[in-house]
Amino acid sequence: MVWLCSGVAACREPQEDTVGAGLTGIDHLADHLSVQEFSVDGHSGFQAGKGGSMVCCVSLPRQWHPGMSVMVRWNVTNWRDCHGEEFERRVPVERYDRVGTLWVHFLADGSVRVVSSNADPGAADYPGPSDSIPQKFPWANREWVARCLGEQKAKEIFND
Repeated sequence: MVWLCSGVAACREPQEDTVGAGLTGIDHLADHLSVQEFSVDGHSGFQAGKGGSMVCCVSLPRQWHPGMSVMVRWNVTNWRDCHGEEFERRVPVERYDRVGTLWVHFLADGSVRVVSSNADPGAADYPGPSDSIPQKFPWANREWVARCLGEQKAKEIFND
C-alpha cells in the first residue's frame, strides 16, 4: 500500500472508494415483538418492518472485502409484556458483487444478517435469508396498547 504525504499535511491511508446505498430493515420476529428502531454505523434505519421503508444513506465500499462488518444497534419492544430491550452487535456484511440496498434482517432466533443486494427479499436471486416476513400489527391489538400505553391512550387510538 502506498501512502501519500505532502508538506505539513498528516500522512493518511487513502480513503476507500465508497458508494451510497439505501438502508432498510426486515423484522422476522414473533407477532408480539417489534424492532422499533435500528441503526447501522450510526445511520438510523428507523423502524424495521417488511423492508418497504428505506432511508438514505449508508456508505459501502464499491468492492466487498473479507472481514467487512457494520455495527448494528436496535431495540425490540415486547408488546405483550410492555418491555423493551436494547441490543448492539458487530455484524459481518455478506459478500456482494455490486452495491445495492443494505437489508438488515432481524431473525427470529436473535441473529442479525446484513445483505447488500439490488434484488428484493423473496426474489429468486436474493442472496439473503428466505425466512418468512410476518405481516404483523402489534399496535393494532387494543389489549396490548392499553396495557403498554394506558387505557386513555387506547381510547384515543381506537376512538372509543
